[in-house]
Formats: sequence, structure tokens, C-alpha cells
Amino acid sequence: MQEFQKNLVAAWTDYVAGRIDAKALKGQSAGFGIYQQKDDRTMMRVRRVGGIATAADLKAAATILRTHGGAYAHLTTRQDIQLHGIPAEQVTTALEACEANGFRFRGGGGDTFRNTLVSAYSGLHADSVFDVVPYAKALSDAFYAFDLAYGLPRKLKIGFADRPADAVIAQSNDLGFLAKVVDGQPVFETYFAGGIGFKPRLGIKLFDALPAADCIRVAMALTALFNDKGCRTNRAHARIRFLREDFGDEGLVALFREYYEKMTDAPKAVAAPSAPVAPTAFPANAAPAAGFDAWKQLAVTPLANGLCAVRVFVPFGNFTADELDAFADAMSACGATRFEILGTLDLGLVVPADQLAGLHAVLTAKFPGRDYVAASFVGNIRTCIGCKVCKSGVTDAPEMGRAVGEYFDARIRPLDTPQKIAVAKALLNDVRISGCPNSCTNQPLARFGFAGRKLNGEDAETAYTPGSTSPAMLGAVDKDVPTISKADFPAFLEQRICAALKA
Repeated sequence: MQEFQKNLVAAWTDYVAGRIDAKALKGQSAGFGIYQQKDDRTMMRVRRVGGIATAADLKAAATILRTHGGAYAHLTTRQDIQLHGIPAEQVTTALEACEANGFRFRGGGGDTFRNTLVSAYSGLHADSVFDVVPYAKALSDAFYAFDLAYGLPRKLKIGFADRPADAVIAQSNDLGFLAKVVDGQPVFETYFAGGIGFKPRLGIKLFDALPAADCIRVAMALTALFNDKGCRTNRAHARIRFLREDFGDEGLVALFREYYEKMTDAPKAVAAPSAPVAPTAFPANAAPAAGFDAWKQLAVTPLANGLCAVRVFVPFGNFTADELDAFADAMSACGATRFEILGTLDLGLVVPADQLAGLHAVLTAKFPGRDYVAASFVGNIRTCIGCKVCKSGVTDAPEMGRAVGEYFDARIRPLDTPQKIAVAKALLNDVRISGCPNSCTNQPLARFGFAGRKLNGEDAETAYTPGSTSPAMLGAVDKDVPTISKADFPAFLEQRICAALKA
């Protein structure tokens, strides 16, 4: 066990024994993404670089939940897995079990280097430039032992995009890399000082064609700069993007280059190839079951080489241990071994086009009581975990999402017209509801983004501008729209979606 893990275990042992209080514990545990919930149980955030998880990973998470008294696993918008409801006295043994299964915690929360975000299905799209997952993994591996990245003024977020269509991943993080090829060599168009929290903004272009192997050097140089120059007295001014106000864009770029020139001992990113997508054995050319055509339009995206990306809708982004076990077993029986944790709180997998009907049949028939095909919108409106669990939460975002789902189930089911399908796509793809002004659902990047607040003591929503539909801009609070009550919100959302679809 490494020294930083020993310190965490010691602090948690002291807390359980009553020798330190929750505030002192948080000083040690937050940097590992281990937080107390409203019910005094614990959430443990497991990092998955690029959101990639195997069937074995899902099985291991289920076993850890079951063995240590956890309630459920939650998929996050930053491609992590959160284990919720772990009793305090079980945390240290759950931590040991996670580490034994290759689940990393360091940097899961707090003022640290956070999980590296990666384009979904990197390298598999027809317009993918190259697979960026190996570079993201190399960077994350290097940073795991880079102590400077775990005591920063605020969190540091890094993203990798494999194609121009996902450029906003590179442009909206503290540091971002967009894949390009120049003279036959992999390079990154590189951005920094972006962000989607308070005062969101897109990043400054730092390099037009950085050799891909140098991405770790860039990240370590920026970390050193942030550690030295970031604000440690005012958390509202402590992210890297606020250094632009202190130094100006040109001044900040010049300052970065000074740190970059000094960072000569950073390792090169050696990109080991990703494992190939395993063949599946869902029944090919199966007779389509009821609802297949609508599901195909909502869940399936064509990839290259006759493959398709399939979104497995996970209600509220949650699995109990038994549900996770059953899902992993059924998918493994069909040969599926690799899954992607999507920014929609769902899972994704890659399937040959002629097996789509067979997959749909498995998803609808093998899991009684579970809706993995979005037969209902309830549980499939993207929200954060909400104030009933999160101590920072203001409103019950999942309950707001439930109200929206019930409203639209009544309004547009069955999905039997192109207009209804268009509204359904907008609901499932473009709506983001956070339970407070924090951006845990990435609502400033959403076509229809909302942040929770209280109105006369009741849950309500603040709207973001629909202008965030463009990847060239981020949404800000819509000053022309007053706070919307929970009772009025579903109808307001319907009006906004219909107006956007007519535009």
C-alpha cells in the first residue's frame, strides 16, 4: 500500500473510532473521491479512464457492493463509477477490494487531477482521426504517481477527443487534446484554460500540432504552473480559467511556455494499442421485436466497418449489485466484454449492424423490471444524483427528471411519427438538469441545460441559453427566463424543445 493510501486508511480508522470528526476526515478522503452522503453512508468514486470498463469490472463492482453493504452503483457524466451507500465501517475494506481489482481512487475528488475524459467509441467512428484512449491511459498512469497533482488550488480536468465532431471535449476542459495527423504523424491540437463551471468559457489554443507523445509533458507543466500561480484564498477564483483574468490570454500562454521548457524530465506517452472490439454473438438477423424501430433511432449510431454504437439506457444511471451482475452475465454470454460509460449516465457497446435486433431482444426479454431500451422516459432524463444524496445539492434533480419523464410519456407515446421521435431524441440526448449551479451534468454544454434552485421553498429550475447548441459557445444563465417552478417545468421544456425543432 502506498503512503497516500495509508494516510487515508488511518484517517478513516480514526473517524470510525470517533477520534476525528467529519470535517477532518473530508480533508483526507475528498482527494480520493470518497464522500459522506446525506444519510451518513459513503460514496466511493472509482476512476475509469475514458469510461472503459470490462464485463469483469462490472462483476467486480457488483461483488464489492454486495460484500460491503453498498446500495447501488451510479454511472457519472465524467465516465466514473460511484459506489453508493457503503457503511463507514466498511470503507477501508471496500477500498482494499477496489484496489485489488485495479479500481483507482486517487484523484477521484477534491483539489486534484480528476478522471481523464475521452470521446466515446474513440477510434471507431468513420471520422476518427486516431484512437486517443492509449494516450489518455498513458497520461493517467503517469499522473497516478505525480504527487504535485494532488494538492492543487482546485481540481484539474483533462479531456481527449479523437475527431473534430468532439472538439468541445478538448476546448471545455482545463486542458484538452484534439487528435490530428500531420505528415503522417499523430499530433494534438491542444487547448487550455477552458471550463464549464462558474463563468464558463472555451479554452485557448496552445499548440496547433503537438507531437502526441508530449501530452504528458504539457499536462505536467500546466499542473506545476497551476500549483504555483493558482488562487488558494478564494475558491470561486481558483480554477485555471481564472488565471486568464490575472495574466491575460497572451500572458498566460507565455507563462505556460516557461513551465513547459523547464519540464524536461516528463515521460513520453507511449501509446500501446487498444484491445480490439471483441466479437459478439447476439442473434444475427433476428426478427425485430415490438418497439425495435423506435429504439434503433434512439439508441443506435453507425460506426465504421459495419459496426454500430449502441446506448444501453440505465434508469437514473443506477445499478444494484444484482442488476449489475445480471447485466454483465447476459452480455458476457453474448461475447460482449468492453463497455463505455457514456456522459449520458448510460453504458455503450459496439455491435455489428446485423445483430441489432438480437441485442434489442436480449435487452427487452432478459431483464424483467428493468428498462434498458428507453421504453419510458422516466429515469432517462439526464440529471445529477440530487440533494437527497449529495451534501452540496440544492434540489432533488432525479425527481425533477422523473416529473419530466412522466409528462412526456403521457404526451408523445407511442413514438409513431417523425415529430415524436425528434422530441424523444432531444429529451434523451440534449437535456441536462443539475441539482445546483455546479455543472455535474455539464448543463452549460447542453442544448437544454438547467440548474436547480429554490423558489418559495420549492424545487425549481434556472434555464441556460439555448445558444449552447453550438460547439463554438457555452451556455450561460438565460436572463430572459424567470425561475421555473417544478409544476411548470415539463411544459416549459416542451415549449423550448418544440421551438428549437421548428427553428
